[in-house]
Amino acid sequence: MNDIAIESGLVWLGPDESYASGLLYIRDGRVAYVGEHRPDVVPSGTRRVDATGHAVLPGLIDCHVHLTTNSDTDRVIASDAFRGQKTGPEKLLHGYRNSLRALRAGFTTLRCMGHRGVGETELRDLVDDGLMVGPNLLVAPWWITMTNGHGDLFYPPYTQRREWDTADGIDACRQLVRLQARSGADFIKVMASGGMSKGEQPHWPNYSVAELTAIVDEAHDMDLRVAAHALSLEGIRRSLEAGVDSIEHGSYLDEECAAHMARHGTFLVPTMAFNDWCQREGTARGLSAAGVEDLRDAHARTIEAFAIARAAGVKIAMGTDSSGTLCPFGAHYRELELYVQQGMSVSEALTTATATASELLDREDLGSLNVGATGDALVVDEKVLDDITQLRTGIKHVVRAGQDLTDYLSESAQVLRLDTR
Repeated sequence: MNDIAIESGLVWLGPDESYASGLLYIRDGRVAYVGEHRPDVVPSGTRRVDATGHAVLPGLIDCHVHLTTNSDTDRVIASDAFRGQKTGPEKLLHGYRNSLRALRAGFTTLRCMGHRGVGETELRDLVDDGLMVGPNLLVAPWWITMTNGHGDLFYPPYTQRREWDTADGIDACRQLVRLQARSGADFIKVMASGGMSKGEQPHWPNYSVAELTAIVDEAHDMDLRVAAHALSLEGIRRSLEAGVDSIEHGSYLDEECAAHMARHGTFLVPTMAFNDWCQREGTARGLSAAGVEDLRDAHARTIEAFAIARAAGVKIAMGTDSSGTLCPFGAHYRELELYVQQGMSVSEALTTATATASELLDREDLGSLNVGATGDALVVDEKVLDDITQLRTGIKHVVRAGQDLTDYLSESAQVLRLDTR
């Protein structure tokens, strides 16, 4: 049974609610009780964890990862080469190792940004069915991109294109949403601007408002939310006019668009960590010096956009853009550190990876310790609540759906080389 009681720690439920010496009781994988310590709540024989001197947090959520990317930190592989040359099974095995790295770092839910034909939805289902150990995975089976758009140019020129790798025109966009829904999509990802791939520019918009609107309408009809990769201001504007649910990256966000997002409840997923890693270690991770320089302006603008969004009251959900070689899995804490560096309190930063992320995912059972929520929890050094950098080394227990996986992940770290530099 997935039953556990975590006792006598500071139970953190959010910026304004905590229990100084509380009790979290998880029964059958769900939160059955949270509150002040009560000796009558927990049945005899239940596994107990003494959290005295520690804090108890909800499992954390990373809202933007590229799961099935290179997990071999000792061997740098250019992203386009990995995508173009590795087989689907190879990519999935890399993705599974990446997922365990994230879980070991306290991230019990990952929102995966799509990699066609590698089995991410199947991996999600195996984890959900209890046949494999892993984080919750919410998956876009692949992205929607136009010909010569960001997703199309993600693949090197020698890669043979298949039907539905791209969609052009309103009818094709609608059909691709339907195909993704049928293949098990949890959400839809659309490329609404250019990026940093060879042959494109980040300021290019991708897709017309009419095409984006067709995608959003079709997705919303099936209760699927839409995430828009949008760096450029025009890409952001078109995405907002179409009614997307989240802007991913949003580097060139301005005050007008931020005000629109705040009014309409559109989320921003800033993904600062990716650019931060590239700025600091890009040339050692396969980027050219020119490529690192090209990212410098985007990084500076992402920081500026973050400030604009916060000032406007935009809902910010945490996402790293973790992507194998360039932004390693297991180092998700870096995104939260950057938020604090840019003015958030530790509690505000943690909220981006719990309550706000849960709201974006439309999954109130995740990122929460409320009764009925999935029993994902962390026991961490209490110093984390004052100094977010302590999250790097301060995790004592990782509980996933009521199972304490700490020992399992420690053993797996040696076998699967889960440690991240």
